[in-house]
Amino acid sequence: MIRRIGILLLALAGFTVLAQTALAAQFKPPVYYKVGTLPYSTVTADFNHDGNLDLAVSDLGSNQISILLGKGDGSFRPARTFSVPSCAGLAVGDFNGDDIPDLAIVEYAGYGTGALGIYLGNGDGTFRKRASYTLGPGTVWLAVADFNGDGHLDVTVANSGSDTHGTDGSVMVLFGKGDGTFGKPMTYKLPGGPFAIAAGDLNGDGRPDIALTTNGGSLDILINTGSGKFKHTATYGAGFEPARITIAPLRRAGKGHQDLVVSCIEGIRVLLGNGDGTFGNETVYSTSGIGQGPKYAVVADFNRDGNSDIAAALFNGNSALLYGRGDGTFRPAIPIKIKTGEMDSLVAGDFANHQAPDLAIPGSAGNSVAVFINSR
Repeated sequence: MIRRIGILLLALAGFTVLAQTALAAQFKPPVYYKVGTLPYSTVTADFNHDGNLDLAVSDLGSNQISILLGKGDGSFRPARTFSVPSCAGLAVGDFNGDDIPDLAIVEYAGYGTGALGIYLGNGDGTFRKRASYTLGPGTVWLAVADFNGDGHLDVTVANSGSDTHGTDGSVMVLFGKGDGTFGKPMTYKLPGGPFAIAAGDLNGDGRPDIALTTNGGSLDILINTGSGKFKHTATYGAGFEPARITIAPLRRAGKGHQDLVVSCIEGIRVLLGNGDGTFGNETVYSTSGIGQGPKYAVVADFNRDGNSDIAAALFNGNSALLYGRGDGTFRPAIPIKIKTGEMDSLVAGDFANHQAPDLAIPGSAGNSVAVFINSR
């Protein structure tokens, strides 16, 4: 599951010399920072309260979290580490109300029983463990939001289940108490092997909903009906071996509607939201010829033209950048050149304090995280 296999060779994507030239001016050459042996997931926040964004990277190979403190100029100090067993998915949020970013970490156990570890920030870039909670089998990814509207952040995870042991997949929602601890999870059984999960207000009622992908190739929508309870309202196709999912507005004139970006073997699938929790037909943007199998995408206005763009980490080869047109459509993918290797995530943030989104992409090549500073 962690190394999604079965990558298919796709048709060559058409991108022009002009597009490559445009890319060359988008980011400065990357700087690579050592973060272990198998970096997997990354998040960004100001962990030491100095006004600069920092990075946290989980490492499945060495069972540790790397913290890279930002200097504010786009560079980072060498990684500090602390041990977390089999750390996979990461999420960041203030779970105890002290205005210091904390970490929620999935401790991956394959088809065994995983765990959710809550690590509270000390305000200086270090962390202490607060609590641990048992999850279902096959848990990799998680999302954070205030699902029940009590002012405290909650956590939701996708449990893929185990075909071997006949265990159904499920979605768990753990409600935060505001002190860094969480109550007994609410569990919703869901077939197909839930894999990646994201939270956002999909129907405009002010309550965060859930969207998730499954190993069976579906995209499922769970609408928040109030007090953090959910109803499974729709299922869409998500392509072959869908990976991560991103919720973000992609249109200038979208009236605030949230749209969906799904990474799968075929490329980047975009589904535009109708504002009521339903979505239109998808458009697929190929990344073949750049790299194989998008794993995760982030949305930001990288070229600062007022339109949302998409950057995607690919299973192998370069990463990809798709410039938005402002209407929910995107130009053909062009490469973000990076050392080849499996890349499972990426994160955007203003690391240089220059009012432009930069990128950090962890990957197995060189056991590092690559930081791309925006030149716009």
